[in-house]
Amino acid sequence: MKIYIKYMVSIRCKNLVGIELKKLGVVMPKINQGMVEFQEKLSKAQKDQFKKRILNLGFEVLDDINSDLLDRISGLTTELLSKNQEIPRQDYPAYLIKKLEFDYLEITNLFSEVHGINLPQYIAIQQVERMKEMLLYEDLKVKEIAVLLHYKNGAQLTRVFKTITGLTPFYFKKMKEKRHEIRMGNESE
Repeated sequence: MKIYIKYMVSIRCKNLVGIELKKLGVVMPKINQGMVEFQEKLSKAQKDQFKKRILNLGFEVLDDINSDLLDRISGLTTELLSKNQEIPRQDYPAYLIKKLEFDYLEITNLFSEVHGINLPQYIAIQQVERMKEMLLYEDLKVKEIAVLLHYKNGAQLTRVFKTITGLTPFYFKKMKEKRHEIRMGNESE
């Protein structure tokens, strides 16, 4: 069971929500930015009490319709990036609007309120995660990945990667190789 929470966008916010859940005796859930994923279903009384408590903290639980919309946004974004569909990167918002049948402004406002970042930032972060997978497991070059992720060139994708991770793709890949060397050295001892 997932509950999306507006304005829970920092570590401090997540800690406050965690404290309230402990007070309710809830088995420790997974708390992410903007979302709580429970191991077991909450009773109606627990859910009502939780909503009331976090409202006093300045947060707001999303209704089922908006929660479903956020799940669909995440799912469509993941699908879009994992399949390397033939949709140019700049057309991702149009793709989401068409699939979700919602106004883009409504989607981005809701997404920002819950996750603390806007939808294009989220998509860029997901692209970087996809790029990490490709660098580690598919042994592709940056310019090949740029084509697959619909960037103009490798330099543009490298800038995005460095902005989000603080590392260049080359350094990220070297870290993988270094970890592998260390692991192999430890196994031979």
